[in-house]
Amino acid sequence: MPVTHGQLLAQWGARRIIYFPLDRFLSRIQVGPEAFPPDGAIPTEVPILFTVAVTAPDLELFSLLNLQLSDDQPTSLIVIGCVPSDPDMLFCLNPATGAIMLLDLDPEHPGYELVNTSFAHFIEFLYRLDELIQTDPGGSARADQAATLRRDLHDLDPDAFEDPESWWSAAFAQLLANP
Repeated sequence: MPVTHGQLLAQWGARRIIYFPLDRFLSRIQVGPEAFPPDGAIPTEVPILFTVAVTAPDLELFSLLNLQLSDDQPTSLIVIGCVPSDPDMLFCLNPATGAIMLLDLDPEHPGYELVNTSFAHFIEFLYRLDELIQTDPGGSARADQAATLRRDLHDLDPDAFEDPESWWSAAFAQLLANP
């Protein structure tokens, strides 16, 4: 069952949630409401994993980027946050597909990869991982809980784990390796 707005509020509180400005991007969004988290809710921060405090040069939260990522048509992306320890790694919504992509702005090693197949799945992953972080029992209990959570999230969005070096694969490898 998908996470509800009430669960997000209970986890993060009203002061730690912002809302995606759908009205600003209606002409670009090509997916239905099922691709979005409840009421467009986004946590302002999930330790280690996510923050809305975008500090990359010349960008801000909800910036619209038009990028030529391949020989195909330009791709539009909407910045929804970044990696707290690496502000050049941006989490972006693809308004054509609803997917969340990780865009690495590092000029030495630029990159672009799928994080989740929908914005809703991305927020659910953050919610579930934040629950684990907040109740972290440490040791082998953490590893057991992380393994169970990984299975559950894999069932929800298998494409998020397809590449063994993907964002979520790496995050869970770290959780499982450091009890």
